[in-house]
Amino acid sequence: MPKNILNEKYNLLRPIKTNALVRLGRNMVGGYIVDLDIVEKTDILVTFGFGPEWSFESEFLKIKENSKVVIYDHKLTITPYFKEIWKYLRRFLMFRASFNSLKERYKNLKNYQNFFKQKNVKYYKEKIIHPLKENNCADLSKAMSRLNDNSKIVLKIDIQNNEYQIINQIIEQSNQINLLIIQFYWIDKNETIFIKSIKKLKTKYEIIHIHANNHHDKLDNGLPKMLEITFCNKKFTPNVVGYCNNFPNKELDFSSHPGKQDISFSFNE
Repeated sequence: MPKNILNEKYNLLRPIKTNALVRLGRNMVGGYIVDLDIVEKTDILVTFGFGPEWSFESEFLKIKENSKVVIYDHKLTITPYFKEIWKYLRRFLMFRASFNSLKERYKNLKNYQNFFKQKNVKYYKEKIIHPLKENNCADLSKAMSRLNDNSKIVLKIDIQNNEYQIINQIIEQSNQINLLIIQFYWIDKNETIFIKSIKKLKTKYEIIHIHANNHHDKLDNGLPKMLEITFCNKKFTPNVVGYCNNFPNKELDFSSHPGKQDISFSFNE
């Protein structure tokens, strides 16, 4: 298969090399790459957009004693878990699934509920949007106002195209954001604002990892339509900077869609 080499104009996406990259979360959608040394220098994980998958947040709490997780998601519901239980109950009654498979779905529901019962997990049923429009909305400034001024945070963002609205706020709050993970949506429709957003972010942050979410395809020029990008605050930039050019990283990256091949791409060295 020919190598998918991106145009040189995308070299601004090329990650710098760091020594402590690890994967937090499961080996499919829901897992993200972080720098463990930088995570150790944070107090709080703030998650914008949560959904029915919490492996990243759960592993963060395990490796960071006395840390907190703050979650914003206006659509959070346990309905997907009940649907799974109902589906496997019907299969069990029709002798098409084992009792253990049904039991496993019930266990998933209880684990999900128990996650939110932890004293160091806080949930706001608010939509992330800027500018603010309704009472049940929040933006980064509002979220940060609820934290201590000296808190150092990991900010994880998966808000389906609203990420572009809060880029300026992310830059303004860079004194508290040590690590930043953003899922950029529909780059095919937003390429101009996407490039502008990356250039703005790189005034305060460095890209340390990039991965294509293969639930979507790629543009004709080879750039994936959806990208998961991890940034670190520039205060953690290594003294000697090298670059990573070929993706996915076979040791850290896994296909977001298990049934599809991961999207490969390389930067023009």
